[in-house]
Amino acid sequence: MSTPVKLLKPFWLAHWTEGEVQKGFAKEAKENLALLEVQLRGKRFFGGDTVGYIDIVFCWLAPCLSVIEEVTGMTVVDESEYPALRQWEKEYNSYEALKPCLADRDQLVAYFTENKEKYKMYANAWAQQ
Repeated sequence: MSTPVKLLKPFWLAHWTEGEVQKGFAKEAKENLALLEVQLRGKRFFGGDTVGYIDIVFCWLAPCLSVIEEVTGMTVVDESEYPALRQWEKEYNSYEALKPCLADRDQLVAYFTENKEKYKMYANAWAQQ
């Protein structure tokens, strides 16, 4: 399975860059996400019916996925391609034990919207490394 950083970089850059650079990172992100998709098939969470270690490792993905897509207008995790990952996102975000730990969605949208230009600048710098 991909390490979180290996998955995070192309996922993040696919949302905040543009043009051919964005397409390249989107392709890489999709390849990495396919590994997660396979691990989730037929399961509610990575470990089965309850949240486990791997779910916690990827905790940044569930609350931010739809938010970042909304703010950037870029969809990397299409439900038709990644149905298990999208279901996991819903399960994770609605899991009662985790709700107190999750950021408010409206606050996340406001935060990323407010900082959109800054994230584009960071992403372009990161993409050149």
